[in-house]
Amino acid sequence: MGIQIRKIGQKDRAEVKKLLAKYWNGTVMAIHGELIDMMTLPGLVAFVNDQITGMLTYRHDLKGIEIISLDSFVENQGIGSALVNEIIKLTEPGMSLRVTTTNDNTHALFFYQKKGFTLSALYLDAVSDARKLKPSIPVANKEGIPIEHEIELTYRR
Repeated sequence: MGIQIRKIGQKDRAEVKKLLAKYWNGTVMAIHGELIDMMTLPGLVAFVNDQITGMLTYRHDLKGIEIISLDSFVENQGIGSALVNEIIKLTEPGMSLRVTTTNDNTHALFFYQKKGFTLSALYLDAVSDARKLKPSIPVANKEGIPIEHEIELTYRR
């Protein structure tokens, strides 16, 4: 499978918006006590045979780059890894590369640590605060694990 990665372009926006609606229940993410419209962010899309198979959105801040969302629509094919490898390449030396997930997301915690990220911060009860901004955030995941805290991971060079 030949995965191609490129920056999200204007021609990708309509499809990206549909995918965000499907997988994130809209284009808005609640993180760090703020609402972030992922449609306003730069991002990367992964393609296989001209079909979007994954995407990553990110933002720049004073510390470096923060991954806001990562989606692989075809699991266990290296799509998520290809997107993360590309964002690592875009991170200049001396810049931080971070991602935040929730305590229940064991799949993401495993994936990011396998890719060289390490736990760097725990924000207790941050998801309770996020629900005030975005009430559609579930109280528990499909396995019944309460969704309560944000966990930040930072890439180790």
